[in-house]
Amino acid sequence: MNERVIGARQLSKWYGEVIGLNSFNMEVGKGITGIVGPNGAGKSTLFKLITGMIRPSYGELQVMGEVPWLNDRLSSRLGFCPDYDNLPDEATGGEFLSLAGGLHGMKGGVLRERISEVSGTVGMEHALHRKIGGYSKGMRQRIKIAASILHEPELLLLDEPLSGADPRARRALMEVIERLHREEGHDILVSSHVLFEVERMTSNVVLIYKGRAVASGDIYGIRELMDDHPHNILLEGTGMVEVAKRLLELEHTVSVGFHGSRECLRVSVKRPEEFFNRIPGIILESGGELREMYSTDDDLEAVFRYLVGGG
Repeated sequence: MNERVIGARQLSKWYGEVIGLNSFNMEVGKGITGIVGPNGAGKSTLFKLITGMIRPSYGELQVMGEVPWLNDRLSSRLGFCPDYDNLPDEATGGEFLSLAGGLHGMKGGVLRERISEVSGTVGMEHALHRKIGGYSKGMRQRIKIAASILHEPELLLLDEPLSGADPRARRALMEVIERLHREEGHDILVSSHVLFEVERMTSNVVLIYKGRAVASGDIYGIRELMDDHPHNILLEGTGMVEVAKRLLELEHTVSVGFHGSRECLRVSVKRPEEFFNRIPGIILESGGELREMYSTDDDLEAVFRYLVGGG
């Protein structure tokens, strides 16, 4: 592990009788690290603890060598893009970034220059004059990310940044996140409930399930743990009948069936990485068109139950 950015030891957070995190252990180095788990696994609780929004019930947490709770100095070194969307629909993208910059004490020419820089970084310079209410989901995520990097934070926390975006927007957002580290120098913690999307951005992952870290490290080692467990994926698009026929010819396909309609397939595979590598060619060869592809939360939970010995 390279220089430690985040360290958690026996970290726990309880909301009355509800457990957010339970004896959570994690070490995160520099670069991009993915936090992967089904909805309700504790990802958002972890991010709130890292940003100092809430206080741990038990255990230790250090972020860049400091304790985050009630630490304004550390807060200024962090950038946070939350999973929720409370953007002001009547404001333009530029007005929203001006407001966000003002909260960091930025103003005048310095703020205007920085807005120009970050909007270019996330590919939103052309839309700053438009009202946010007219933005697509992908554009809304981009403007949130732009706001989170205005003050040039060292560590960037992105909570489910790909959620709700269409496939093309997801690909573009993944490219933005990679560029934020590669070109802008941010260390990044990014959460998702879709493992293969995180894998496109980084090989460093932490798998979280029911408030615990069940596996961490290099994605390829973790993949070996998961390969023997069937992984389910939903495909939506046109020409799915022919796609289904071709998928059944693959060695590691367990089952293929329609899900709700003949434009949606539910596919179960033993080696998901091989499936994701081959599916673009299969779609092209079959003459179909893929609108969306994703793993469902229930399927991911099955994988996690397998990893902890319960499935």
